[in-house]
Amino acid sequence: MPSEWESMSIEELFELHQLMQSVLREKLTARKKLLEDRIRQLNQPSDSDGGNDRRP
Repeated sequence: MPSEWESMSIEELFELHQLMQSVLREKLTARKKLLEDRIRQLNQPSDSDGGNDRRP
């Protein structure tokens, strides 16, 4: 019994490839934004004690 992939045409496989690429690009872009926002937060000095909340 042929697998689902084997029964797909080249055009269908390429469309699937493009869809997967688009979805992964969107997910990576969203994840990158979250990480960049988190880095920005970590780099900002704390307002509670003048930014001296780090241990020496």
